[in-house]
Amino acid sequence: MWRILNEAVWLWGNRLPLFTAIILTVWLPGNLLINWLAFYVLSEDDWAKQIRLTVWIEGIFGPIYLGALVYAVACHKLGQAVSYPQAMAVGLKNWRRLFGTRFLAGLLTLLRLILLIVPGIVLLVRYALIDAIVVLEDTTGQSALRRSTELTNGRRWQIFGAATVLFIGYVAMSFGIYLPTGVAEQLDTMAYNVIADSVLDVVFGVIQVAMVLFFWAAKDAQAAGRVEGQAAAVV
Repeated sequence: MWRILNEAVWLWGNRLPLFTAIILTVWLPGNLLINWLAFYVLSEDDWAKQIRLTVWIEGIFGPIYLGALVYAVACHKLGQAVSYPQAMAVGLKNWRRLFGTRFLAGLLTLLRLILLIVPGIVLLVRYALIDAIVVLEDTTGQSALRRSTELTNGRRWQIFGAATVLFIGYVAMSFGIYLPTGVAEQLDTMAYNVIADSVLDVVFGVIQVAMVLFFWAAKDAQAAGRVEGQAAAVV
């Protein structure tokens, strides 16, 4: 777990300009819209509408930057150079398949939560690798969900632990970034909030990078196991 955490943080920092450009392709205009509505259209009591809008933006447009991010990390693992246009082209190409698979995963998770079949956090961990699977293995829908369940088997505590550590760091940074607006009201402007939200969106990307690295490690381990099995069969 710690090896992947260290690699994720290092890779995120090393490729920060590229990852920032990819993530903010969706979230800079998204944050501008959300904060414009918050400051000039909606009232302070309409925070639920802001949350719904954030969910809609992530749900509809998120697959674009997620697909691009997955491809960029994969290129790094393969030792290949990748440009912003190349990564975004892959994100756009895989938008429909990623959207459909993520929608299915969300729907199944919601249904099972309603029926109290499986705790939601368990399903979130099982499906943590679907973005990488859709983009890198050309697998969609239930096949991608089954593949993610297969690859996370035996690694779910590691995935949960890594995501928890990174999320705690993200929450701590969120608190630090927004604290000044509570101390000095003059900082609570649309411009400050757009910048703060965008910085946090980029920081959150390290969690998504870590999930791609977990996929890569699981795939390599599975391939190594098959080779060992074939060698044992020959002997």
